[in-house]
Amino acid sequence: MSGCIPHHRLQLCTIFALCFVVCQFVLLLILLQRETFKGRLLLYRDHAKEGRMLGWREFISHTPEQSTAFYQYNIQLSDTVGAIRSLPRTRHESCDSLRTYNLPHSSRAKVSVVICFHNEARSMLLRTIISLVSRTPEDYLHELIIIDDASRDVSLIEDLKELMVKMYATRSRLTLCFMRNHERQGLIWSRNMGAEAATGHYLLFLDSHCEVNEAWLEPLLDRLAMNATLAVSPLLDHIDPTTLKYSKGNELLKGGFDWSLHFHWLKRELSAKEAPEQPYPSPAFSGGILMISRDWFLKLRCFNSHLKIWGGESIELAIKLWLCGGQIEIVPCSRIGHIFRPRHAFDFPPQFDHESSTAQATYLHNSKIIAESWLDEYKNMFYVLKPAARQIPLFNTVQDVDLNRQMKLELRCQRFEWYLRHVSPELKAHFNELSAMGTLKNGYRCLHTRRTDSLSKWEVILDSCYHSDITEWRLLRESGQLSTATERCLGVEKNSKPPLLTMKPCSKHSTKMKAQRWLRRGTQLVHNETHLCLDNPLKNQLVLSPCRSLSASQSFQFALEMDKQT
Repeated sequence: MSGCIPHHRLQLCTIFALCFVVCQFVLLLILLQRETFKGRLLLYRDHAKEGRMLGWREFISHTPEQSTAFYQYNIQLSDTVGAIRSLPRTRHESCDSLRTYNLPHSSRAKVSVVICFHNEARSMLLRTIISLVSRTPEDYLHELIIIDDASRDVSLIEDLKELMVKMYATRSRLTLCFMRNHERQGLIWSRNMGAEAATGHYLLFLDSHCEVNEAWLEPLLDRLAMNATLAVSPLLDHIDPTTLKYSKGNELLKGGFDWSLHFHWLKRELSAKEAPEQPYPSPAFSGGILMISRDWFLKLRCFNSHLKIWGGESIELAIKLWLCGGQIEIVPCSRIGHIFRPRHAFDFPPQFDHESSTAQATYLHNSKIIAESWLDEYKNMFYVLKPAARQIPLFNTVQDVDLNRQMKLELRCQRFEWYLRHVSPELKAHFNELSAMGTLKNGYRCLHTRRTDSLSKWEVILDSCYHSDITEWRLLRESGQLSTATERCLGVEKNSKPPLLTMKPCSKHSTKMKAQRWLRRGTQLVHNETHLCLDNPLKNQLVLSPCRSLSASQSFQFALEMDKQT
């Protein structure tokens, strides 16, 4: 064969070579243009950041003079931190490297964010908003609804509106809605108003003292897209109210509550193959931060409109969700920082003609609504621990009761026993571990503990059952210990003559536990080791005496008995 290349093949090779050179040249031009565009984009971001900071300084300069105690966080430090700051990465590395999120198209997953506030510092509020807008995909962030609940800073909402319109003028997809209540309506009413005004597919309720971390939305949307009756919460990282330090939240905790209807963190038990960063069910929400389908939220009749100002709304919604076919999940791959303030940074308006504080009266009112609406026969557990709630008026009409019954029928809601069995076995266990609880009455007086003159010791007496701080007791079924809420147990110093009653920390040691063990015999309380009965022979004195059947001075009745008296 000849080594020469035919003429037509030579032409083809030349054409291919020229095409390759042209392609390389075009690719080089594209890369150069991209770098130029990238440079322009960075320059634009720098200018935008500079303009934003100028607007920020002007905005917060009009903050009224208030102390740190007023806001319950370091206002001076908040004013100097800046409009947005870098946050530590707190989600697990697998959230980025190993997970893929199946997100619905943005046209079917528009998110409306509702932020309500009362007397929030300007710098803290704006940092919440800017971190949200900056770290949320523009295609999904449909609407921002900001509601000022009659703050003292009367010009805040107008100033905020003016600033944000300038900052986000180029974001045509983001709708900004600003509202102000001229009279205090409370967080609960304001959130319901925001939900009704919203036009997005999903609602995010966000507190006004938060910082949104990177990639917070995708893990939540991924879960919601799989289940229309789900409500999800990010895992809340902690922002220290004094130092504003941002630190990692604990993914081994879930939200719950006790029989007093106070929120508590509960330990999360992992199954053998369960990773801590996986989404997990939670009996309740914390911090008031949650995301839910707007249609589903409205079908659940929103937050109970009879709840006043603040408190209990998250517990009421959580119970309602679980009982009526929904679920709650905490999603650790989604992170939002939240300031848990040491105490309320606002006053509660007077609600009732009641001798307790306005905050306490509001709590009792809201908790009583939850108990009456959802706890069924278990509401007695609440009333035993909070007897003052019985005197709180609810002003419910027959129509209100009928509407609640109608919703339960429409949604086929379960009874509260189902919640105890399937959602919060911890609450059920607490119920099962007690054989009696509440005030412990002898005649018209109740067993009460108080400090002695030395302040280091406690004594037990009989006192008026109508004192607001009268001692609540728990008789533990297994150990027989008679305990107060502060976990001090009634015991006997048997080495003394005669044996003396003592109030000491409840012991887990088997020998010491014997001195704190009581048996229930009819209405008598019999000490297990001495076989003597608790007795009230004179005035408010309490002693141990030989047991006498049908003795009125040895008859003690709990507010609630779980076991039949023998």
